[in-house]
Amino acid sequence: MQRDNGTIRRISVLALALPLAAGWTVTARAQIISLPGTTTGQAIRNSAKSTTKSSTSTADRSETITVVGTHLGAKETAEIQPVTVITADQIQQSSSMTTGDIFAHIPSMGFSGNTYSNNGGSCLNIRSLGTARTLVLLDGHRMVNGNGAADCPDMNSIVPAMIDRIEILKDGSSTTYGSDAIAGVVNIILKKNFTGTTVTANGGISEYGDDQTAAVTIAHGFNFDHDKGNFTIAGSYNYQAPMAADARKWAMQEAKVNNPPGDAQYFGSQYGPRPVYAALNGGRPLAGASDGVPHSVISNGDGSYSPYSWNDNYDYSQDNQIISEQQVGTLAANGHYEVNRYLQLYMTANYSHTQSQAYGTPMYIATPVSTVNGNSGAMVVPSGEPGNPFGEDVALYNRMFQLGRRYDYENINTFQFTGGARGLLPHTGGWTYDFFYSYGKTVNHYSESEDVNWRNMENALGFHQTGGAGSTAGYYDPGLCASVAGCASWNPFVNNGAMSQQARNYIGFTDVEPSGQELRDVQFTVANKHLAKLPYGPLGIALGVEHRSLDGYFHASPEDMAGLNSNLARGDTGGGYNVTEVFGETSIPLLKDLPAAKALSAEVSGRFSNYNTFGQTYNWHAGLIYAPTQDISFRANISTGFRAPTIQDLYRARVVSLTSTRDPCAYLSTFDTAVQPTIAANCRKQGVDPNNFKQTNGSLKYATGGNPELQPELSRTYTIGTILTPRWLPGFTASIDYFHTHITETIGYPSLPTELNGCYESVNLSSSYCSILNGRDINGQLNPVARLHTNTGAFIEDGMDINASYVQPLGYENALSFGADIQDVMSYKEQSQDGEPLISYLGTDAGPPKWVANGTATFTHGPWSFTYMIRFIDGFNYYPNTAYGPGLSLWWKTNQAWYHDVFATYHGSRYNVTAGVKNIGGRDPNFYANGDYNTSPGMYDYAGRYIYLKAQVHF
Repeated sequence: MQRDNGTIRRISVLALALPLAAGWTVTARAQIISLPGTTTGQAIRNSAKSTTKSSTSTADRSETITVVGTHLGAKETAEIQPVTVITADQIQQSSSMTTGDIFAHIPSMGFSGNTYSNNGGSCLNIRSLGTARTLVLLDGHRMVNGNGAADCPDMNSIVPAMIDRIEILKDGSSTTYGSDAIAGVVNIILKKNFTGTTVTANGGISEYGDDQTAAVTIAHGFNFDHDKGNFTIAGSYNYQAPMAADARKWAMQEAKVNNPPGDAQYFGSQYGPRPVYAALNGGRPLAGASDGVPHSVISNGDGSYSPYSWNDNYDYSQDNQIISEQQVGTLAANGHYEVNRYLQLYMTANYSHTQSQAYGTPMYIATPVSTVNGNSGAMVVPSGEPGNPFGEDVALYNRMFQLGRRYDYENINTFQFTGGARGLLPHTGGWTYDFFYSYGKTVNHYSESEDVNWRNMENALGFHQTGGAGSTAGYYDPGLCASVAGCASWNPFVNNGAMSQQARNYIGFTDVEPSGQELRDVQFTVANKHLAKLPYGPLGIALGVEHRSLDGYFHASPEDMAGLNSNLARGDTGGGYNVTEVFGETSIPLLKDLPAAKALSAEVSGRFSNYNTFGQTYNWHAGLIYAPTQDISFRANISTGFRAPTIQDLYRARVVSLTSTRDPCAYLSTFDTAVQPTIAANCRKQGVDPNNFKQTNGSLKYATGGNPELQPELSRTYTIGTILTPRWLPGFTASIDYFHTHITETIGYPSLPTELNGCYESVNLSSSYCSILNGRDINGQLNPVARLHTNTGAFIEDGMDINASYVQPLGYENALSFGADIQDVMSYKEQSQDGEPLISYLGTDAGPPKWVANGTATFTHGPWSFTYMIRFIDGFNYYPNTAYGPGLSLWWKTNQAWYHDVFATYHGSRYNVTAGVKNIGGRDPNFYANGDYNTSPGMYDYAGRYIYLKAQVHF
């Protein structure tokens, strides 16, 4: 692959700058979230020493320091890989109300907050490589995935007050942990040796009086048996109030970029509160069709009808929520007991119960013909229906406001227990062992109220179908409803479509979909950090074996399985897999305390994995750190990795979804002129004239499902960086790291616009993309499409992480500190499938921003600290029809976003209080064409100005 000149210049500048920086360099130590650290080393050792400052005594003899990315523990080579460390003090001072919130403003972390579309979950996403490629650990052990069918653990299931520190490894680590650690690893370390009782209370509210949050946590810990053991237990309750989309001007109307050079045009849906009727094939034209072409008409509510137009679209954002209402209760416990130096027992248990409620628009009735699953699905109002003014059978398009809003309910129970033993192996010359068993289970009871049973609606309309599956042929049967038990008739032409309570009970129903996952993990590791004495230090080695299994299930409702609440049916599926792995790791000191070689160390690791699904894979890692002086160090890593298909990838039941997308036949002029004739010919081949065709609905149904034949994703990652530690400038630390990740055999499917555009740009619809198509309905609108996960293509990302902090004591208990955390993404390219070109999505609505940065300044005076934080998010470019590639003209550019936060903390002897304001300027989020509610809630601040207060008392 040819690297662009900009990348070469950046690397050249980096190579020149590093030697010059030796006089003012740093080893990055852990700072605050807003004063980010970048490596482990002394930062982790310092954190471990100050784990429980509130403790009056500790059982330090039994504590084993864990360093993410290695089985050898804290050692001289801990700085080989780039790791950010966040401590408990930093969490307490931040605006975070939940564990998920902690990661919201770290530039290299993508974060999915508690938005309606996310059903209250909170997942992590390092470097925008996807939640399934980020591995999350709790005390070094895998967590079970949350939300029943999710491919990632729910961060909100962890009590923030129990966290001692968080380690974020921004490098591949499949040799240490196995699958999923392609983008990196997040290791959440809980407090150990905690004594006493701590009560923590948090609360926040937006300037608009909504988006309220409240949380309370009580933690109690004690030592026992002469401080040989410790047990800590904590309970927490967290409440998140809802926020409606119509509470913010920027979210009140659904907008899309449609017209060059960037006119954000309000969009919507054809399915609204006013019924829309369309002629069926073979029927006479409806009102307004003077040219003989069947038209759609919309009810005026007084018995009259008008030709349907774009301006009649229903704006569904006014009946949706940005933030769902959520309650989370959590119980957590951990303990350890040192029998002797040969046997130390430990355990961790965590239980969380999440209740989430969100409302959405009423259910719609749509395409009048189903050609996918063999069920009728035809919402046909027959010509004989009393009051039918058209004298023919017509297709009904309507959003069922008669039933009311849909409500989604999530009830999630997550439990995880880990128990183990570790210690010295007697008479082995310093060998240690660690054995643990971990079990995790998630059960999710999901339900959606006010759904529509299509067959019951046909009965209520009196439409007696006479044709085959998917046919619209039939007639009005006045006795049909009376012959069906429980049926209550409904006439859309009477009383403006008013519906009796009996009809609502018959037509509407609550869709229930339980799901769950189970994780079992057992591992045995032996290690010796002083296996052999080499000229420049001891040789360390770790060896281990692990067996892990994961099972999951997805139960569809009877209505789902019969296809009665959508155009596509889905089945009741489940499955699992298991893997046995062996791994090894060694650390090798090569040079030490020599001229121009203060230290030189290497680390090599490997892992062999045998899956019962796809077979075997082997991965390796090599790292090197070189310090010519104690002022500067250089590090380099290269590794291979993999991501095994998840339960959801393999066995997910076919699910019908709705997404905003554009039909190429309706936007012919937005394509490159070279492909317009091909697209036009393909549209005409399907009976659509692209010069006169209008897409009446901005959303398209599509079905996705699992694929048991999937193979793993494969990756190769390398990082090159420097760690700077100036002796003449104490308190200054910094690091610069270049990263590159190349993933092949990516699991998923191309974006729907990519598939549609690629299909229609091919001669005679010959592209493999066209396999998703399912024809068009009687109005020329695209029918729902079907898509399955496959190993589709490749992905490449590279960039730089820059971190720096400086603390300057001012005397008399005063200090001034500064910090910066910057991510520069140089390239972000994806190949949608084999044989296709790599397309750059950097700085677009299909990729990350090029630059993201945080900066802070803190003044400390005795027990007081005052912090100002500035956050920067680069702008985005938008292109026609969300298609990306060479030769396209820019339509729209979203401006850069700057946010300003302030907070103050008072540290008492037994209490801490923090008060702050996020987004003090009250900035609205930027427009984001491919996001929810015209923006990206996981990237921008959506609440406006936000005020919060946190207090902690220890006794």
